[in-house]
Amino acid sequence: MKAKTGFKYAGFGVLGVAAVFGFTFVVMWLWNWLVPELFNGPVLEYWQTLGLLILSKILFSGIGGGHGDKSHYRHESKYCGPEFLKSRWRQKFEAKMNGKVDEKDVEGEEIVTE
Repeated sequence: MKAKTGFKYAGFGVLGVAAVFGFTFVVMWLWNWLVPELFNGPVLEYWQTLGLLILSKILFSGIGGGHGDKSHYRHESKYCGPEFLKSRWRQKFEAKMNGKVDEKDVEGEEIVTE
């Protein structure tokens, strides 16, 4: 049973390395197809492209390996809940229709709703 698990992890490792190799190759191909022709930029080799990808990852998302639980990034306020999705008018209308709010007429007397 443990041998299958080992092969499984080795397969994921090989698949991951192949994905990085393939992604780098696709980026290099696109760069060399577009940038030199459009902007008179340089033609990149494979290792230069891999270095450019690593540099852009560091610059745009940082060096850290991830935070796991990203709940601290969620902005918890009155504007993020499901109630915010409904307009204020819709909330008032639904409250009146469900009998949760007592209406008042112009003189301030309560109107009894049944």
